[in-house]
Amino acid sequence: MSPASIVLAATVVAAPAIAFVVYRLARGLGFLDPAMDKQHEHRRTIVVALYAMLLFLPVLFYGFEKQWPRAWVLFGIATGLALAVTSAIGIRSAIALWRLRHPPPPDSPPAS
Repeated sequence: MSPASIVLAATVVAAPAIAFVVYRLARGLGFLDPAMDKQHEHRRTIVVALYAMLLFLPVLFYGFEKQWPRAWVLFGIATGLALAVTSAIGIRSAIALWRLRHPPPPDSPPAS
């Protein structure tokens, strides 16, 4: 059995256990409960966007290091788009959270 086959078999065996641990962790941290308020919702979105960046960024770095072999080109495009979308959503939530926590002073004109 080749080393790649051993890693694949170990991954297939370990994947359900890892998924269960992640589920328990998310449930224990309250990520599966309904959001208490808008700030809580925005904070969750920011955390998910950061984790998505941790997932997608190494794939892009690896692909650029290998000069995107033919089989990886479409995967690289999809990964780049996913990274851009999750980054945009995270930035939008960060701005909304900032505005919720720092409202304009009452004597200033409304922002347009």
